[in-house]
Amino acid sequence: MAKTLKKPEMINQQVGWCGGCGHGIIQRLIAECCEELGLVEKTIQCVDIACAYWSIDTLNCDGIAGPHGRCAAVATAIKKVHPESNVYVHAGDGCSYVIGLSETCFTAQRDVPITMIVVNNGIFGMTGGQLCIATTLVGDKTKSSKAGRSDEQFGKPFDMLEVLSNYDIEYAARGALYDPKHIDQTKKMLMKGFKNQMENKGFSIIEILSPCPTNWKMSPQESMDKLRDENEKIFPVKEYVDRGGVQNG
Repeated sequence: MAKTLKKPEMINQQVGWCGGCGHGIIQRLIAECCEELGLVEKTIQCVDIACAYWSIDTLNCDGIAGPHGRCAAVATAIKKVHPESNVYVHAGDGCSYVIGLSETCFTAQRDVPITMIVVNNGIFGMTGGQLCIATTLVGDKTKSSKAGRSDEQFGKPFDMLEVLSNYDIEYAARGALYDPKHIDQTKKMLMKGFKNQMENKGFSIIEILSPCPTNWKMSPQESMDKLRDENEKIFPVKEYVDRGGVQNG
């Protein structure tokens, strides 16, 4: 029997993301999870001053835009003051793994019971498409690596979830957006992250492989193909840590 899908009521207006951007898919998944878990009134979002910022205007919940790269620290402070709330981060890979690397690591080290959602699109998006030292693939061309990323000059990208797997955290997983199967899998990861928080189980981080057609200079379909054929080879889709279940690192 066909199922009728409706826009989540938590989304209250159109967004400003580029066509084909994955942030909009992620925002919808967040809204669906919060509504299905009955958490809308308890939710506080902490977004970055970058592409994720659009979410602050479009989701009908409390929220704050933290300083660039400092989302995990801001979310930690909010959770300490409002421990009953569903506090989550929506930020990019540059924010979380480069500018805010120490904030992310110390939030994990302290096992703060928030849900951190990291959008891995392999680039600094809002600032015009510069190389992200953590996630830009070797050979990828950006505004700051016009000949393609060279490992001799910039080093190689690294899997931050492998690093965080060494911390005593509740949950770490990576999803992807390139087809319906993986979008559904990503939603289940997000649901687990929110449930963990409501049960006060500790720090959960869900990284999501997401396309950036504008800065990759590709069509939306080409960018989805790149995620599947190239990015996932470096950043595998799987659960890395599930303290309440099995560790798969």
